[in-house]
Amino acid sequence: MRQETVFCPIEYSDKLGRDFCALSKENKETFGQYFTPHEVAGFMASLLEPVDKSTVRILDPGAGSGVLASAAVTALVLKSSGSVRRFHIDLFEIDPSLVNQLESAMGNLRLWCQDRGKILTYRIRIEDFVLSSSSAVGNQPSLIQKPEEYDVVISNPPYFKISKDDSRAVACKSIVHGQPNIYSLFMAIAAALLTKNGQLVFITPRSFASGQYFKAFRSYFFSKVSISRIHQFVSRIDAFNRDSVLQENIITYCKQGISRSNQVVISSSQGRSDLASCSFLKVAESEILDSKNDFVLSLPCEERDLKVLRLVSSWKNRLEKMGLQISTGPVVPFRATTFLSKEKSKASVPLYWIQHIKPMQTQFPLKEFRKQQWLQHTESSEKLLVRNQNMILMRRFSPKEDFRRITVAPFLNGTYKGKFIGLENHLNYIYRSKGMFTNAEMYGLSAFLSSGLFDAYFRILNGNTQVSATELRSTPLPAQKVLIELGELVIKSKAVLHQEIDALVDDMIGNLCEKN
Repeated sequence: MRQETVFCPIEYSDKLGRDFCALSKENKETFGQYFTPHEVAGFMASLLEPVDKSTVRILDPGAGSGVLASAAVTALVLKSSGSVRRFHIDLFEIDPSLVNQLESAMGNLRLWCQDRGKILTYRIRIEDFVLSSSSAVGNQPSLIQKPEEYDVVISNPPYFKISKDDSRAVACKSIVHGQPNIYSLFMAIAAALLTKNGQLVFITPRSFASGQYFKAFRSYFFSKVSISRIHQFVSRIDAFNRDSVLQENIITYCKQGISRSNQVVISSSQGRSDLASCSFLKVAESEILDSKNDFVLSLPCEERDLKVLRLVSSWKNRLEKMGLQISTGPVVPFRATTFLSKEKSKASVPLYWIQHIKPMQTQFPLKEFRKQQWLQHTESSEKLLVRNQNMILMRRFSPKEDFRRITVAPFLNGTYKGKFIGLENHLNYIYRSKGMFTNAEMYGLSAFLSSGLFDAYFRILNGNTQVSATELRSTPLPAQKVLIELGELVIKSKAVLHQEIDALVDDMIGNLCEKN
């Protein structure tokens, strides 16, 4: 007679992970280990649909203590028909010190399955998943073996940046651009390993949804799968609060094959504590996945977001059409130390830092500012200077907790009498290289970029702290005449505060959302 005690598989593997982390805190940073809480694991597994096969093959490419694999099997046993007799799991884990936890979790899961008339087999592979399976994304054939295919892939992969020379980036060079994040390689390979109609569910940062660094990845990933469900955690802390992770996480559930007309369910919750009462939004995949614009993925949370997305996406105006350009401040302080000064002199020009840019206005100089606010104008430093002209100064980085993601300020050419100014590298600036960037245009565009309407659009589109010049070049804008009219109102009313700007923008532009 069997004497073993059988525990709830998800809670048991979660406990094994928590106990492991309490004793091995240094592994968290070394391997990017943030184990999935059992509530989140259960929610991810609940998205899986029944599989009508005698043997269901499951992959967890970053297994940890086995909580996601346990959750997937538990959900599929309860959902699937009687035709499913056997589950097989491949568990990749790079940390050899987790073998005992995985063996214990899988042993318990096997007994749980046995009590329900199912057979469980598993294989623990203590090796690098990316290096072992990179041949699946069309690179050099694997030296170990040809990657196998799976009906279900479920994962909370590690996330950290790797250099383009890293062996994993080289192995996946066809989907790498710039400095990749390791989690995107997991996602791409997993998509390639799915069987026909296979299912994939990942919890990751949302940064892959936009930006140039993930462009090649998105093109590959969305050539393999279609999105069925996305869940957003509004709080950056709650999903992994026991590990003090500050990250904007999403759960992405996809199916093998392409069907851009399918409906996507987008849900959101503050964190794991309110998953059972999350809100829902249904939208066509083609409306949130822009196949004509590098497969940028927009993530609206509610109907208002969807209306904003539809309105802004309908506009045809762009910076380029207005004859405007956007560039990044050329002064990199550690490379220009010879020219920097804390004191003003006859040969110096103002050097604007991110701290000088306030909503709709600049403040220069700043009292008790520790950094150098002046840059010496010499023959050698002139290449670092920007022509003194009408332009919009923009912070390139904004804390996610800020009231607005975008902070911009109009800069009038009469603010300073000299021919040049200095702009530090953490600033972007919008200007007209030929002709005059009029005050009305400048204030109108500044007001729109500062508005709650544009902030909502930017948050739907972008999960990053960096405000990319590349993305802003392709951002739809209201018609030029609308921006000019808005600018004239801003100048006349001397509006600076957010509520003042929002009132003007909503009255002129925002009310159009209600008609969409």
